[in-house]
Amino acid sequence: MKTKLATVAVLACTASPALALDCDDGMRAFTHAGGETCIPDQAQRIIGLHDQSVTLTLVELGAPVVGSHGRVDDDDQIYMRSVDLLFGLDFENAGIGYAGNFDQMDFEAMAAMEPDLIIGREYDMETRDKYEAIAPTVFIADTPTEPMAFPRAIADAAGLRDAYDTQLAIYEANLERANFALPQVRGATYSKIQGWEGKLEVYAGYGGLTKVLDDLGFVRGSAGQEMADRGVVWGEEVSAEILPELEADYLFDTYTIAYGDTLADPAIRLNEALPGWCDFLTACTEGRYIVLPREYATGFSFTQLNMLLQMVTTNVATSAAPQG
Repeated sequence: MKTKLATVAVLACTASPALALDCDDGMRAFTHAGGETCIPDQAQRIIGLHDQSVTLTLVELGAPVVGSHGRVDDDDQIYMRSVDLLFGLDFENAGIGYAGNFDQMDFEAMAAMEPDLIIGREYDMETRDKYEAIAPTVFIADTPTEPMAFPRAIADAAGLRDAYDTQLAIYEANLERANFALPQVRGATYSKIQGWEGKLEVYAGYGGLTKVLDDLGFVRGSAGQEMADRGVVWGEEVSAEILPELEADYLFDTYTIAYGDTLADPAIRLNEALPGWCDFLTACTEGRYIVLPREYATGFSFTQLNMLLQMVTTNVATSAAPQG
């Protein structure tokens, strides 16, 4: 699956206090990337417009999800990516309705689910009128400077902030233990890279992985930091000329369980994009090229974050220390 590459779009049009909405009883004003919308005080029937980010967070927090965006595999079976892997749930056993797949959302099916709240990403605003005709809809924006703002806003919209705070406390306790185990990584640099269809991709951010690395004390390499400074949330395709800027203490890449990747495939794809790439980057030649499952690396669910802490800790602890 090709990773979506995106920069922050200036889509927010937050209402001013003077224009604050006057909502009906049982409803409250909620500010989001699309402005301000009256939503239920406590939604009872929610549709998530992206499985791996929105629906996953809702399911983890115990939200009443009645529908979700999904995907279709090579056998024409529908599934919710990462939701299936982390929680063993599918559209049948979870009682969640299939709302469509990316650019083929099924608006009639969504209306039949009778949602009282729809939660999407800012990317979904292109068809906001169709969603808003079904139910109050909020659009949550990514930000390169505060990665947990996205899942926290989902929790706020769903009325589940207490559940979110409880999970956050567990993660922070696990983080404290990981920091104790890896004092050497504070200030260590990293680059998140990927080969895809013969192209080299570099990332400013990579969802939960970026948060975990930041929490452990890693810092972006120069290429990733330059992108983040420009407001890039995820990544960009780059030319081979950028290679010297990818030099870092650690390199991170991902493979995709859902599509049958092996641990060797990410390096093969990088070699297709840039033959002999490993010879040019010290972290690779010295054994600090770390490959993680994308289904765990991109999301912000606390299940993913806690697993990422363990995987990063184990991989770094068993890697050779940077020289010099």
